[in-house]
Amino acid sequence: MLLRGVNEYVTVSASMGIYRRLLQYIKPHKGRLILAALAAQGYALSTSLVSATLYVIINGLQNKSEVRLTNLPHIRFLQDIAFPSAWIPYIIVTVFLLRSFFEYISQYQMASVGIRVIRRVRDDLFRHLTYLSSDFYSKGRTGDFLSRILNDVGQIQGAITDVLTDLIKQPFIILYNIPMVFIWGGPYAIFAIIIFPVVAVPIVFLGRQLRKTTKRMQERAADITAFIGETLAGIHIVKAFNREEEEIRTFEKINRSVFDFFKSTIKLTMIQRPLIEVMGAIGAAIAVAFALKTLPPDRFGAFVISLFVFYEPLKKLSKVNSTIQQSLAAGGRIFEILDSEPSIKDAPDAEVFKGPIETIRYRNVHFYYEAGKEVLRGIDLNVKHGEVVALVGPSGAGKSTMANLLLRFYDPAAGSLEINDCDIRKMTLKSLREKIGIVAQDTILFNMTVAENIAFGAPNASREDIEKAAHAAYAHGFIEALPQGYETPLGERGLKLSGGQRQRISIARAILKNAPILILDEATSHLDADSERMIQDALENLMVGRTVFVIAHRLATVQRATRILVLDDGKIIQQGTNESLLEQGGTYKRLYDLQFNV
Repeated sequence: MLLRGVNEYVTVSASMGIYRRLLQYIKPHKGRLILAALAAQGYALSTSLVSATLYVIINGLQNKSEVRLTNLPHIRFLQDIAFPSAWIPYIIVTVFLLRSFFEYISQYQMASVGIRVIRRVRDDLFRHLTYLSSDFYSKGRTGDFLSRILNDVGQIQGAITDVLTDLIKQPFIILYNIPMVFIWGGPYAIFAIIIFPVVAVPIVFLGRQLRKTTKRMQERAADITAFIGETLAGIHIVKAFNREEEEIRTFEKINRSVFDFFKSTIKLTMIQRPLIEVMGAIGAAIAVAFALKTLPPDRFGAFVISLFVFYEPLKKLSKVNSTIQQSLAAGGRIFEILDSEPSIKDAPDAEVFKGPIETIRYRNVHFYYEAGKEVLRGIDLNVKHGEVVALVGPSGAGKSTMANLLLRFYDPAAGSLEINDCDIRKMTLKSLREKIGIVAQDTILFNMTVAENIAFGAPNASREDIEKAAHAAYAHGFIEALPQGYETPLGERGLKLSGGQRQRISIARAILKNAPILILDEATSHLDADSERMIQDALENLMVGRTVFVIAHRLATVQRATRILVLDDGKIIQQGTNESLLEQGGTYKRLYDLQFNV
């Protein structure tokens, strides 16, 4: 029992922490919030006058030509006041005009704060995601991250706008209306007010259940986003293997589970309002039963309306609780990401890397993605400036991992990487990566124009330099043939182009960056024989004066390398030139014979 109490306290404390963090985003908008609060005061006050308006109307109907306040023993200073009945229409218009005016100001200012907060949260979340390290992405799903940026951030908007509006407005409506209930109902008002504390019980209980259900629903909604993104990205494979129906069935299964949670959420949300209405009606019914016998018509009508006005904020506050619980679930998922620290980041004493590249050294490097499964084991390698080092070996040998460590996508588990005898962990990431160009096996192009994709690593490049890079990559010809030339939008992932064309634009991008270190990760893997010859010539020109790491399965692309490293099971098992390795025999000779059918 004690443990359960402690767990509940921790849960409540964590929930309040999440909500306090959300409210921190409001601080820059204090002016709008204060204006909204003042307008809410005006709205609450004018709302409390609605019952007084009805009292005046009924009193005027009774007295015909004038309104006389003669039956209000609880406010004697208003006794014997009279005014013409002709004023009644003006009173009605004035009360509701004030009410509508203050409501508009309050709602508009809070909505304005809400959309600004949502924009800021979304900006912060995307910025943080962008700077998180590669190991974070290897553990998650792109669809889940999208769901958090879009769905979860959208979910918390209600916590900022609706919740704050009602938390400011509704308690004051209750507060200002309590005197009105007693003015019209006298002692009978106690029967209506006494039910108030009882109403809080179902609100608290149902709120806890709602938060748990909402969190599980949001997690399953993220599964939908991830599944859709994965399926549409590989739609050609789905069609080629006739998997449409299986994918549809899987989606329907996930979607059905989201529907079930959503249905539970609706039940928990919708039950609160009618429950409060019934409980409020019981209190009002008891009060009305006694008031019927003693109150005059004008006070009785005003009393009944004041009871309705009194209980309406309670119903809205129950919705506030539901919104808060749903927002806490969404906020928790958002702050999970914002609280994630990049594993790869600048050291406090990191310095900007300047000067020419002289040497690159792997010093007894060990690395693993998962504990106990080493990908690199004791790599020792010293590369001088201007060398072309080829990395070959079977899949999973650790070739691409060596390049990823040089880019500091990951850090070694043991050992170090050094440039000019300086550990790269002592360099700023920005200055290190500025020195490295890459042409990856999986060509990534963005939904930009051709020119913008080529200039991705050098955004200030001139059109002349962009075209020179395209010429060097043998891409200028097909680019000019595109509908808008260099200004042609490539669409998502550049799928409007063939694999070889995408690869050549990627090579042009690396050429334009003009970095002293170059990584070619299967750079000619998507090219036909003619294109490959052209690209090999372009790459040979590009390699001049640079330190180059060539990762390749096809040995025809590495035969002119200064040094060839043969990797297997995370270790360098052979190294030398093409000719010396063929003379040595072993793994390289076997791979060579297999590829060239010797």
